[in-house]
Amino acid sequence: MGEVYRARDTRLGRDVALKVLPEALAGDPESLARFEREARIAAGLNHSNIVVLYSIEEVKGTRFLTMELVEGQRLDREIGPNGVPVERLLDISTALAEALVAAHEKGIVHRDLKPANVMVTRAGHVKVLDFGLARIAQMAASEGDSRTATAHSISIAGQVMGTAPYMAPEQVRGEATDARTDLFALGIVMYELATGRRPFSGATSADVTSAILRDAPTPLERVRSDLPREIASIVDRCLAKDPGRRFQTALEVKESLGRIQDRAKAARAEGASPSIAVLPFVNMSRDEENEYFSDGLTEELLNVLAKVPELKVTGRTSSFAFKGKQEDARDIGQKLGVATLLEGSVRKAGNRVRITAQLIKAADGFHLWSETYDRVIDDIFAVQDDIARSVSQALRVQLLGTPAAPNTNPESYSLILQANHFVRQNTSAALARAVTLYQRAIETSPRSAPAWAGLALAHEFQAGYGHADVPQSVRNAKAAAEQALALDDRLAEAHLAMGILLASFEFRYREGMESVRRAVELAPGASTAIGMLSFYEAMIGDKAEARRLALRGVEIDPLNREAHAALARLESRDGNLEAACESYSRVLELSPGAANIHSTLGILYLRRGMADKAIEEIMKEPTAGYRDHALAMAYWEMGMKKESDEALARLLKEPEQWAVQFAGACAVRGENDEAFRWLERAYELRDAGIVMLRFMSSLRKLHSDPRWPGLLDKVGLGDVAG
Repeated sequence: MGEVYRARDTRLGRDVALKVLPEALAGDPESLARFEREARIAAGLNHSNIVVLYSIEEVKGTRFLTMELVEGQRLDREIGPNGVPVERLLDISTALAEALVAAHEKGIVHRDLKPANVMVTRAGHVKVLDFGLARIAQMAASEGDSRTATAHSISIAGQVMGTAPYMAPEQVRGEATDARTDLFALGIVMYELATGRRPFSGATSADVTSAILRDAPTPLERVRSDLPREIASIVDRCLAKDPGRRFQTALEVKESLGRIQDRAKAARAEGASPSIAVLPFVNMSRDEENEYFSDGLTEELLNVLAKVPELKVTGRTSSFAFKGKQEDARDIGQKLGVATLLEGSVRKAGNRVRITAQLIKAADGFHLWSETYDRVIDDIFAVQDDIARSVSQALRVQLLGTPAAPNTNPESYSLILQANHFVRQNTSAALARAVTLYQRAIETSPRSAPAWAGLALAHEFQAGYGHADVPQSVRNAKAAAEQALALDDRLAEAHLAMGILLASFEFRYREGMESVRRAVELAPGASTAIGMLSFYEAMIGDKAEARRLALRGVEIDPLNREAHAALARLESRDGNLEAACESYSRVLELSPGAANIHSTLGILYLRRGMADKAIEEIMKEPTAGYRDHALAMAYWEMGMKKESDEALARLLKEPEQWAVQFAGACAVRGENDEAFRWLERAYELRDAGIVMLRFMSSLRKLHSDPRWPGLLDKVGLGDVAG
């Protein structure tokens, strides 16, 4: 609205800022009225976080304001590519909220809050300026009541004013605005402070405003792993499209931020650091086959610590991403969002083992605790117990249980560790080897619940990925899971195995979900169980809970591609296509060439109207079946029937392996009879993909077919709403 100069007030001997209405606008009545209105509004505000207006002047027809001179820089220049530290984010956000409280108490709404309208002094103090777009609000009840002076219209319907990336939906639509409009802008600024980027983006202003009206921003927990969940919750509520679902007053925001700051101060005072990553213990043995032993020891310690409710433990995938790498403790802590690291080494020779372990403060590499153990292998459980208890004492958390596995002798334990190693490889040969090793462990210790639970999961993987006869593998898995639970009904892995079996193979989803939920109760930090529970909640339970769990999975295991893929499926299902694309892109960053990601990403691009980019992405898919499935659908949607037919013909070369995918392609092409025929075949084959019925956007056209309810009944989803 004006040009700003630094000037000297010679009468009072102080430096001030002059805001001058440009000569070219002086003859415009609307601009002049807005300028004078700004002066009247600013003159009514007196708060430490708002720039002070001294006077309004006119000399020879030139109008200008004299204002407090703020020496420093604009807020947008303080925000780095990754945002600002959490403590600074809270300080700035609280200052902005306090400024809005003061303005709203006077019935004044800013309507153009953005980093470029916020100054930061050299001492770090925040000052809000430019009320040039503000309006005087009608007080709802008593004068100065900030809790009630918020919900009334203060602008003319149909008039669009503001800065596009920071506008609320009601501003974009030219509808009446009120104090809650400022809270939407505050949410955008907080998001930018947290991530270094705006929540709504686009190539043009039209794209940005469209995103504001339509899209959900990428959840903060996925972008910033060290961010307290309470901050993300505040931002989410500020960014609600419907003003009625936002905070209703700036005072509420200020108080919520204050509670977070109070807890943070208390935690710092107590020296609390309830988060840890267990890094892979280094194999110091000459025999490279002992690699499984050092990895297994790492996993056992991770699993035990994951059972502590108040301790955040990074998942295996993210922890093992640093195996064999020499990275600074601070960098690892930042990447994983943890305050402490447990690392060590293992040297195994014959019946003896030497284990060193140390607990490190990620911020500065300071050793909080360290110990060396020279023991015979028979003492391995005692060593694990000692390490876990020492860590829990150092972190001041209560350890629930011990690493020791009842009824498992050292020989059986060693076999289980080897078997776990092969299960993670998830190939036909590796799973067969794992089954053999688990069986040998059971022969050695028939009452070893971990061996039985591991065997159940190995058989389930064989069935789910088509590596063995499905009916027989399912029967074997069920017998093993039942035995594991009979031996130890507090073993999380046993409940997880039973849950997957009931839901994914017997289509008893609710019973399966309860089993998986029990696994999460027993091991609150187990990322695999959390991911499965999120999936089942999304299918048959609470969508909001599904999302919370998916975000929790990403928080615990930020470098785990499956965690990000799970969140992407939810974003896609809920229509948040841009966020889904970002999640799937993250999967590819973590695991280039991962199956069915390029193809899925391509279909999302197609749904967003980006046909050329869709085909380009699909062609990068390394798995032929997924690639042809996506091409058959994409080409059909683009009106290229011949190319769609050719892709479908290629998929038919292995029809039973791709039954669900073939059904999806047929559904998109409007060939409902063929689609249902292949879905029935998938059910007969116990195709693991059948559990994805409610996630598959390709099947949406079948939802109105009278045969759809019967199919859902058959696969156990008939009593699920939505």
